Amino acid sequence: MRISFFRLSLLLISALLCQCKSVAAPGDDKRWQNAYSYTQDQVRETQPGVAGSWSSKVEEILISALSLTGVDYKYGGRSPETGFDCSGFVQYVFMQAAQIALPPSARTISQMGNTVKREDLQPGDLVFFNTLKSAFSHVGIYVGNNQFVHAPRAGAKVRVESLDERYWSSRYNGAKRIEVEAAQ
Repeated sequence: MRISFFRLSLLLISALLCQCKSVAAPGDDKRWQNAYSYTQDQVRETQPGVAGSWSSKVEEILISALSLTGVDYKYGGRSPETGFDCSGFVQYVFMQAAQIALPPSARTISQMGNTVKREDLQPGDLVFFNTLKSAFSHVGIYVGNNQFVHAPRAGAKVRVESLDERYWSSRYNGAKRIEVEAAQ
């Protein structure tokens, strides 16, 4: 456990040192706002092979997310090869790191999990923003210390930013915690 905690600490420190200036992030348009509606129970029922403790999954989620910093933004992108949009990034990270399938848009992802107050945020929580005059139109992954990692906008790359930056703090919609209990 100490080695993995040390590894995670190093990644978080390097992410915190890589702070970039915020710019407007695009929301999902109607092509990606499909009529998906998943409950937490439905997510649990559809997750094959989810095992291990949630804390180890969070560690893998953060390592995976932070390892993708620098990947280009691509509207509708769902992989490191093609680039990511915000929901494609979150979807990819959760599937690769924790075998958790998420729906394809920030808005539908926001309907899942348990609501978390800003002061109770923990690494691995999803943070949501109102970016194009549309609530829950942007999503990122909280990494700790008021920082989150996300795919911000066209022409940018996956990066870590601060929730305290004016752009993001004024558009913050809330947070959700997606936990799938270890299979018994």
